[in-house]
Amino acid sequence: MKKFKCTVTRVDEYEIEIDETVINTEWMDDFKKHFYKIDDLEGHAEHIAQMRARTGPTDFIEGYGHVRINGHQYRHDTDKHIESGINISVISEDHDCEVEVEEIK
Repeated sequence: MKKFKCTVTRVDEYEIEIDETVINTEWMDDFKKHFYKIDDLEGHAEHIAQMRARTGPTDFIEGYGHVRINGHQYRHDTDKHIESGINISVISEDHDCEVEVEEIK
């Protein structure tokens, strides 16, 4: 059986908007109790961008709820929490990935 090491390179770019009246110090303190120790809005923007890149085109991000995508709030069941304080503007998502393949001997 042959084995290959594949290195995939892609570039995604997002503009993350966070409403600091919703995602405030109290909200961040509660988030840290249940999820990750992120101390500031920049850290949350980084985490949200990573999650979008990893999970793909979904409006649900664990810990944040349903976020807006390109300013659009998708409809969901009324019993689900809709997080109105976050918008992800997709600038680019690289569907044409570069793949470097190397056979492993």
